[in-house]
Amino acid sequence: MQAMRDVQAPSGRFTDIAPVGGGFGGVLWGSAGIVVPWEAYLQYRDAGLLEQHYPAMAAYIDYLESTIDPKTGLSSDAQLGDWLGPQNNALGSAFLATAYHAYDLGIMAQAAELLGRSADAEKYKAMYEKRKAFFNRVFVNADKKTLGLIGGRGMFGGRGRPGATPPPPPEFKLADTQTSYAVGLGMGLFSDENIPFMVNNLADTVARENKDDGGVLRPKYSLMTGFIGTAWISKALSDHGLRDLAYRLLQNNQYPSWLYPIDQGATTIWERLNGYTVENGFGGNNSMNSFNHYSFGAVGYWLMAYSLGIQRGEPGFQKFILQPEPDPTGQMTFAEGYYDSMYGRIRSAWRVGGKTLTYSATVPANTTATLYLPAATPAAVKESGRPAGEAPGVKFLRHESGRAVYQLESGSFLFTVPVI
Repeated sequence: MQAMRDVQAPSGRFTDIAPVGGGFGGVLWGSAGIVVPWEAYLQYRDAGLLEQHYPAMAAYIDYLESTIDPKTGLSSDAQLGDWLGPQNNALGSAFLATAYHAYDLGIMAQAAELLGRSADAEKYKAMYEKRKAFFNRVFVNADKKTLGLIGGRGMFGGRGRPGATPPPPPEFKLADTQTSYAVGLGMGLFSDENIPFMVNNLADTVARENKDDGGVLRPKYSLMTGFIGTAWISKALSDHGLRDLAYRLLQNNQYPSWLYPIDQGATTIWERLNGYTVENGFGGNNSMNSFNHYSFGAVGYWLMAYSLGIQRGEPGFQKFILQPEPDPTGQMTFAEGYYDSMYGRIRSAWRVGGKTLTYSATVPANTTATLYLPAATPAAVKESGRPAGEAPGVKFLRHESGRAVYQLESGSFLFTVPVI
């Protein structure tokens, strides 16, 4: 974050690259200057770090506001869009730039309130609500589908070659894509009225075949998101009761998918899902083809927070949530992992064998966890062979939405329950 501040422009704009500066990603990359300090606070509960970065965050918000065209309400700082997404051209960049502008404002309202800046908090909250309303008004049509602003100079802008025929002006077109629905739902930007429609639309885009920007029809359960949408799609599916689709998306191995590169020999996350293939080698992608690139690896968050179910209960993880989501399709029968918190290792593991779900967890010293375990009835849940509610360090709280809820003190636990 210090490096980002060192190269922040006088206008308040964060560059895409630190500490050397430069880049052309626009708000989708520059928003790291807002998102990273906030996520760092949530992960480590270091308000001092957030306080130190706050003036730079506020300057960036001022910069974003300065890029808004008063006639259209759209930002001029929108270039890359859903980079390397198979349907990037179908969505364009204005949708995502507007979404991230609103998302940044929502974070600023929370950060200001946390830091005791009440006037700023009220200001940013009002700005957030205004931008969110604009987003729903402009990018959702009467049929409750999303729209993209398509055409114009393209993602890099510019004047074009001398004497060349200028491109037609941009226009709003149907953008019925995984990224549009996943980002809007994942960020919580769609209005309450629109949410049910958007959930159905997202489910449809995952379960159907989709044409990519080249006109090629891709198989069902293909990953049609790029650098931006990938971070949100699995979360949006699980948050809205579509974890079966999240698992089908995860386990597809046809291009484009997460497993496709593995079948081509990948041992890291690639910048392009088809950066190298057994059949065609590099396939002409040599000029831009990182073989150690984070973006498509954003699914790792979903694996940790949803499949394993390790989530924050409060900033810093002194109180945390364990809410494992076993695969309802039955293809994936176990998962195991851990997060090394400031208090120690949080471990979560589940396995389905026959008709029994086995779940084990480790809760570090000086922390407590709230466990949400899938169970038809609390009476069926055992911990180390005894009724779970009678086990040391386990307190039954309630049964809700098909889950038995327990408070766990520090220690290691082994639960068994019939599969529902």
